[in-house]
Amino acid sequence: MAPSAVTEDYYLILGVTQDADLELIIKSYRRRALELHPDRNNGKQEATAAFQRLGRAYETLKDASERRKYDLIYPSIRKNNPSAQSTPKQSSHSDPKPQSSTLGEAAQIAALQKSIQERTARWRTTNTSFESSIFEMKRDIRRLENDITVLVNIAAAEVAEEAQKKSWTTWVLSPFYKKVEDSEEVKEQKDRARQERRIEKDMKERRLDAKKAVLANKEEELRIQKAIYEVANLKEEQVLGQIRMKIWLREDRQRREKEEAERARRAQQRQEKEEAERVLRAQQREQQQKKEREAAEALRKQAAKQAAEQKRRWEEAQRQVEEEFKRHRASYAYRFSEPTVPPPHTRTAPCRHDGWWPKVQGRTACPRCDETWTYLLQCPGCAMKACPRCQAAVRPSLRGQRRPRPRIRTPSPEPAYNYWDYD
Repeated sequence: MAPSAVTEDYYLILGVTQDADLELIIKSYRRRALELHPDRNNGKQEATAAFQRLGRAYETLKDASERRKYDLIYPSIRKNNPSAQSTPKQSSHSDPKPQSSTLGEAAQIAALQKSIQERTARWRTTNTSFESSIFEMKRDIRRLENDITVLVNIAAAEVAEEAQKKSWTTWVLSPFYKKVEDSEEVKEQKDRARQERRIEKDMKERRLDAKKAVLANKEEELRIQKAIYEVANLKEEQVLGQIRMKIWLREDRQRREKEEAERARRAQQRQEKEEAERVLRAQQREQQQKKEREAAEALRKQAAKQAAEQKRRWEEAQRQVEEEFKRHRASYAYRFSEPTVPPPHTRTAPCRHDGWWPKVQGRTACPRCDETWTYLLQCPGCAMKACPRCQAAVRPSLRGQRRPRPRIRTPSPEPAYNYWDYD
């Protein structure tokens, strides 16, 4: 077909764009051929013309050289046909049904599943019809093939029989075995039967070829219908998969957010628990320290009380000694004048540090060696304090002897003079 004579938009007829590849053109042609086939449209004249235009478009675009020639004049054709800029709508059974944006995802999934189920039911009916028709055609083909085989075998048997009659063995044995020759009428009948079988064989072969052509068309149509069904289902399943993937992604995101929130909540609870335990430990430690301080204060008070009690006893003892001394001094009169030198018990001579040194509780340093001790010893005579080591060095060493205790002896009733006697 010359390019200058072409005035039809083949891309519009096939329902594809100008940059469509060969595979898409073939798929579109098969789909449109099923829609525009005259058998599906009751042999209408318009359907036949449309089907012929479809065939011309397919034959032109499937060939690379013809397509290049057509593309050279296509801009002028497209300019003269403004409607070519928009592709025709696809058939409802090949594309998935458009879903409203206002529908929810669950409604979209239900609609897609229903569409797939309805298409599957229609496909099963169509497939059953096609398979039944194909089965009947195959059975007729097998019957015709068997009939042709029988006719061929009969013809072969006749040829073999004629050859047997004309063979050398038959000629040699003819003097001994006489056979009745067929009459002219029988020969005409055989010839007529042979002609009828040949005609019947030719007719059955033509019928067989026609049946095979129809069977091939049926099988091709069945494959096209199956491809259309699979493509339509594939599209809707893709949309369904996308919706389900969107739902899964959203649920996964929500699950991760929930897990993150749960982990944050657990971390906060753990932090609060640790903080509470830390505060409780601090309180317990503070209470323990307070108890220790109170115990130390109680010990200090007890030691101070004991020290005060010991001091009071010592002062009481000193007071009793002074009172006893005053009493004895007042009860006796001195014969001589009181000496200028005081008696030995009133002298301020250094203390001998005899007797038992009581303990003075309390952690303090020794005044002699500056070493810290938990208690000190105090001399009952001069109230000097010292640690046990310094006290051992200060006290006189009697080497196990009994320490003499100063005692006051009373003078005789009729003394020549009064005096104090000290051991």
